[in-house]
Amino acid sequence: MIRAEPLLRNLSRFCAGRAKQQTCRLRTLSVTDAVNALRPFYFAVHPDFFGQYPREREVNENSLKRLNSYLECLQRPGQKSLQPTQLTFYIRDTSNDPNSPQHSADTS
Repeated sequence: MIRAEPLLRNLSRFCAGRAKQQTCRLRTLSVTDAVNALRPFYFAVHPDFFGQYPREREVNENSLKRLNSYLECLQRPGQKSLQPTQLTFYIRDTSNDPNSPQHSADTS
């Protein structure tokens, strides 16, 4: 199971400001749920689609490694909240050339 706590941090902050009688609950995502949710993202940034763009390919490859490592840490039983991290990805522009990078997107 992947704890969605870090992913829902902003929701928790929002809920903390709500009336005291309202309660926010953090939910747990299964590994399958996480894989399904991230599938379109992986398809948009996978390094194999950036063969003609070595710099973008390397950036995406390193960022995906870091993301996967982060997600693996979340799966460990008893893992405390991790600090947010910033990753950079280049996103494929499939409208013109399916193999050309569109732009970089910083994620936090």
